[in-house]
Amino acid sequence: MKSRVSVGIVMIASAVLLMLAREARADSANLSVASPGTVSQGSTFTVDVNISGVTDLYDYQLDLAFNPSVVSAMAVLEGSFLSSGGPTVFLPGTIDNAAGTITLNADTLVGAIPGVTGSGTLLEFEFSALAAGTSELVIANEILQDSTGAVLSDTVTNGLVMVPGTGTVPEPSSFVLIALGVMGLAGVCRKRITP
Repeated sequence: MKSRVSVGIVMIASAVLLMLAREARADSANLSVASPGTVSQGSTFTVDVNISGVTDLYDYQLDLAFNPSVVSAMAVLEGSFLSSGGPTVFLPGTIDNAAGTITLNADTLVGAIPGVTGSGTLLEFEFSALAAGTSELVIANEILQDSTGAVLSDTVTNGLVMVPGTGTVPEPSSFVLIALGVMGLAGVCRKRITP
């Protein structure tokens, strides 16, 4: 009896998942990571996750992965796009700087209102540049839904940030010592040349 109930539950769950997959809309939203490209070591910078070409976006969730040996995540902020459609409930993701992930970032409109159409910023991530290197900024596990609960299809363009190495620059006092040494050598050479 228990096995029949378990099989029935599995079949119902599979049917629901198939219905959701069929309800995915044909139009495709574009998610993209906008980063400053190159940042100096020790600086803080913002990375935006933008959306374009979306119709009736009511809620979303996504994760962002990064290289934790190059950058460190500090904060997650709600972008202005979804909140332009009405009141929202925003859940900033969980930052894990050891694993290099910010998981379960989510935002939803509240109430029986239509979703937002167009383009804008969904999320803003604040980072600090730790060390020289390159970090991909990768969107994963994204789910976009419209006001009817249908899943929206999407394409993703990930980002990249580079932190150049810092070369050793001599301190000003070293320049003074070098200049004094050159002047001393010039004086010695001039004394030897003059009779």
